[in-house]
Amino acid sequence: MIELLTSDYSRIRHLLKHKDGEFKFVFVGGVIDLNQPGKIFVNNIDHPTAGIVTSRGGKYYLFGEEDDQLFNRSLLDFLADPANHANYYDLYLSSRHWLTVVKGPLKDNTVELSRTHYIMSDNAADSGASQEQAGEFVLTRMDEQLFERYIQEMDDSYRLLWDSAETYLEKAYGFSYSNEAGFVSVCNTFYLGGGYIEPDIITHQDYRNQGLAFRLCQEFIELGRMRNLTTYWDCDSGNHASNHLAVKLGLAKVGEIPILWWHENKEVVAKYLASYNYTT
Repeated sequence: MIELLTSDYSRIRHLLKHKDGEFKFVFVGGVIDLNQPGKIFVNNIDHPTAGIVTSRGGKYYLFGEEDDQLFNRSLLDFLADPANHANYYDLYLSSRHWLTVVKGPLKDNTVELSRTHYIMSDNAADSGASQEQAGEFVLTRMDEQLFERYIQEMDDSYRLLWDSAETYLEKAYGFSYSNEAGFVSVCNTFYLGGGYIEPDIITHQDYRNQGLAFRLCQEFIELGRMRNLTTYWDCDSGNHASNHLAVKLGLAKVGEIPILWWHENKEVVAKYLASYNYTT
């Protein structure tokens, strides 16, 4: 595996297309466009035919031809070593053939998950069409203070996804509902690249089924339209709430693909598999 210089990232764009469908991987665009931190490794610096994009946020994309055995061995060594990762990684693959190459050797460290992809269609709901009400909550655009609070109170992985609050606000955006106790529902930019934007939605369990996430996502999609960004949705196939929300918003289903997931905490893995009805 040879790390590419950022100045050479454009050289591998032609290799990135998924071989089995029209799937997009927004985090890949985020790395290539230098919006979000990551690295790209290839099998040959002069004439690359295979490689892996690694986002610092934990999403990886394995692409290209599957038959370079030397690259494959170094790739498997890289993936099997926890020192190379944060506390987890999601390994996306450009073909099902790649799954047959890496699944067996990584079987003791990873589990196979299924992800469903959606893309914004012409029928996606706009903010003017909503019949949902926010009730007592006030919709707020994310600013630097809210972003830092979000990291501290909700999801500290955003320190990996974005270099700083300033970088986030320069490139991305988000919306939230709060009350005196803190955040109630938040829709943030998870990844941004290649003309696509991927939302990340969290609603406190005490405030679910009130239409809050739907309303925030409408605002998110509308601002994306204004910025000529296409909203792209990627969630676990067993996450019925997320799948339902995507359809309700008018996003069109692209399809389902397998990924491999590693997490350093086996209890987290077990709880996740149980939550989304995977059999072990």
